[in-house]
Amino acid sequence: MLALMSRPPKARAPLKLAALELFVEQGIHGAGIRDIAKHAGCSEAALYRHWANKDDLVASLFREHLSEVTTLLDAAIASADTLEAKLHAAIRACFALYDDQPLVFRFVLLVQHDLARHLPDDQRMPNDIVTELVRWAIAQDVADGGEPVVLAAALIGVFLETATFVLYGRLPGPLSLYADAVTVSALRILGAHQHAVKTVETKSKR
Repeated sequence: MLALMSRPPKARAPLKLAALELFVEQGIHGAGIRDIAKHAGCSEAALYRHWANKDDLVASLFREHLSEVTTLLDAAIASADTLEAKLHAAIRACFALYDDQPLVFRFVLLVQHDLARHLPDDQRMPNDIVTELVRWAIAQDVADGGEPVVLAAALIGVFLETATFVLYGRLPGPLSLYADAVTVSALRILGAHQHAVKTVETKSKR
């Protein structure tokens, strides 16, 4: 359990960590204010000094860490020129996030909640970034045509299910081990040129 903080302003960090841990392990609805405060070694009053209620805390955490994930994805995709390299960079970056900060990854991408419905219309989500990449690939004629949103959903499914398999021990970790294999699957879903698929497969065997 996190140590009790002596001054109220310093309670924010342990409360955020405690909330993330409980929301990931018990679900958004499974953890209450009292549980979070107790887990953080703080008083409920300390929590209310920073957030109006649990909904405010959840929304604040989600917006903060959602921004981290979208910034990570945007930077990874922008760092490469080809579809293969963009996919590989994005997958590696997010899988490294899982290995380094599993609570953040799971809270934003795996925990089921309806917070996204209450965000501003112009708030970019990870699925928006993937859809934009698919549209770009189709426009560049490096992927087969199709409904971009459906193709994006398929890509996200492979990505997240691989993470889930590692989480529950169906695949041995770390998750970063599977970046090459997931990239190959992603290229196949998009009907990308076969030489790109073979290139990644060759790299993964080295």
